[in-house]
Amino acid sequence: MDISTTTQHKPKQHKYIWLTAGLMAFALLVFWLNNPSIPTLKIAELETATVQQGPLDIKIPVLGEYASRYERLISAPETAQVSEIFLRAGAEVTPTSIIAKLSNPDLDQQLFESQSQLERMHSEFAAFKLQKQNEQLNFQAELADMQSQIQAAQLDVDVNQRLAQQGIAAKIELERAELRLSQLQKRLQFAQYRFEKQQEMHKLELEQQQIQLNQQQKQVTLIADKVANLTVTAGIEGTLQQLDIELGQRVSQGQAMARVGSKSQLMARINIPQRLAERVQLGAQVNLKHPQGAFSGTVQQLGSVVENGFIIAEVHFNEGAPANLRPAQPVNALVFLEHLENALYIAQRPGLSPLGTQPLYKKTAQQAQLTQTQVRFGELSEQYLLIHSGLKVGDIVITSDLSQWHNFSQLALDNDKL
Repeated sequence: MDISTTTQHKPKQHKYIWLTAGLMAFALLVFWLNNPSIPTLKIAELETATVQQGPLDIKIPVLGEYASRYERLISAPETAQVSEIFLRAGAEVTPTSIIAKLSNPDLDQQLFESQSQLERMHSEFAAFKLQKQNEQLNFQAELADMQSQIQAAQLDVDVNQRLAQQGIAAKIELERAELRLSQLQKRLQFAQYRFEKQQEMHKLELEQQQIQLNQQQKQVTLIADKVANLTVTAGIEGTLQQLDIELGQRVSQGQAMARVGSKSQLMARINIPQRLAERVQLGAQVNLKHPQGAFSGTVQQLGSVVENGFIIAEVHFNEGAPANLRPAQPVNALVFLEHLENALYIAQRPGLSPLGTQPLYKKTAQQAQLTQTQVRFGELSEQYLLIHSGLKVGDIVITSDLSQWHNFSQLALDNDKL
């Protein structure tokens, strides 16, 4: 073998060895940078929750305020001027409590003139009635006179009949007496017919006069009511919630002056998010929270207008509502949405976000390490959080804050017992 040839190949071999070693070191460095060692956590220091499955009532928390169930808007009955104010906003009122008095001289003058006209018509009606009664009495006197004449004629006929039978009186006298009696009887019949018609006519005339009198009485009552309404009363029992007038102010007919709300008969107005409005039904149960204890109610009305992303729902209370509720007090409530027969859920813990997706670490009973998964949560129903995806029943979820390890897909545990 040629020694010189062997000596020439040795530098090349050393060069290849050093190159291979460098590449391996670089590969190890890259592997170490991309795959740092997996952290190990102490299981005793972690908070956990177990995924459950079963029936669950979905109830959403909402905010709102108590409000009067019955409210009365008081508006100006006529164009008038505010002459007196007796109560201010916040005062407790009864239906007859006087809030303010208005003045309208023109309306007072109309009432005086209509009352004078009514009194004049009463006098005219009384005189007219007496006049008609007098006419009927005169006619009745004529009828009585005619009846007397008929009696006399009947007596004359009877006398002539007896004389004619005895041959003393001529037959012509009897016939003349009978003719006169017949004429008087016909006149009496006609007079009685006229008297009946006169009574009917007088009755109609009196009814017409009475109608006019009643119309005038209604006119007086109408104006008197307008004058009486110038004394503004509460109308219902409760609280004077708002007063929009000042002393000396001139108000127009129909202008809002005050608002009164019931104090003992209250309801709750709650704000339901627009995204859930279609899932809330009339009659849905509502649990209202109060320092004296929770009580319940039902949704009786749902608003049709969206305001600032919410729909207003009116809740009427069931029995057991506290007696010290006041209008405009804030209220926290839970509104029933639906019942899920086979829901997947977990107990709510700090850091878990409803209606969102977040990375969490889970552990099954067979695993000695934690695996990161993306969990999508649904509604928060009281203390339970609905799970849409990312977990299954029996999974053990770490609820402690592990955000500093979220770049690791897995974490090691120092103990496989939870």
